[in-house]
Amino acid sequence: MHSRILATFGFALAVAAAPAAHALEDLTIGGVGGPNAVVWPHYVAEAKGLYAKAGFKIDLVYSQSNAVVLQALTAGSTKIAIAAGFADPIHALQSGANIAVVRVDGQVGPYALLAKKQFKSIKDLKGHVASLDEAQGTTMVYFVKMLEGNGMTRKDVDFIYAGSTAARLAALESGAADAAMITAPQLFKAEGEGFVNLGYDTQYAPDVPFTAEVVNRAWAEANKDKVKRYLKAYADAIRWIDDPKNKAEAVDILEKASHMDKGDIAKSYDLFKKINYFETSDTVSVKKVDNFIKAFKVVDPSVNIDVNKLVMRLD
Repeated sequence: MHSRILATFGFALAVAAAPAAHALEDLTIGGVGGPNAVVWPHYVAEAKGLYAKAGFKIDLVYSQSNAVVLQALTAGSTKIAIAAGFADPIHALQSGANIAVVRVDGQVGPYALLAKKQFKSIKDLKGHVASLDEAQGTTMVYFVKMLEGNGMTRKDVDFIYAGSTAARLAALESGAADAAMITAPQLFKAEGEGFVNLGYDTQYAPDVPFTAEVVNRAWAEANKDKVKRYLKAYADAIRWIDDPKNKAEAVDILEKASHMDKGDIAKSYDLFKKINYFETSDTVSVKKVDNFIKAFKVVDPSVNIDVNKLVMRLD
């Protein structure tokens, strides 16, 4: 009788403790624009339970520009920025922001230059208006590479700026811009609307990475275990996407999150595989990051940053 009572009491304690043991910790992260192929791993990590397995309930807050995402990160209202273009973290760090890169996710630029029907080549854009993210932004780095490859400079083109692909596509559709740097899946929507693809940035900058996971350094240093658990979930999602056998499910996941055309999302998957977009290694390649810094100096000669100060080691 006594042992039965103890066993029952022990079972009751276990049941009472179970919810606490499995409670998920809230973690707020930041991203640019809205659901798109660049943040695909986030939606996979949610759908496949990878965040929950890591002990997190994620709140993804979208902003209309990378600069605003970094402001929130610096202020501490978000702890991690996902798929953040390298330009703004570099500018923020140079301005004294206590942030750091902890992983590269987009190891090449995924952009195409879409233009109105009358344009047949990049050279035809001379004297016309292109929509990019910022005057010294990430898409500008790739666009300058594309111009250089066609014997042109920024002085040959006029600009309007919009922080997200969706906003740049809207500028193109409205006629405010003659061309725009657009990523997937919106680039396929643009092609379907009759806009001309003048080329991909990977043709001109195959070794210049695009995005990274960036942390509030003070928070990360005090919470290394949380950062590692989060990054493992995100990295596992990347590797899951990268496996071709998961293509159909990956497309379904992003379609549900973005409500974009399923066919365009499937094309996005194929494009990302073709250009080897996602970085599957968990180790930050200092050489790749330095490649971006060197390309960025062409756009902004004031850039003077030690890559080792930008990258944070979690060991």
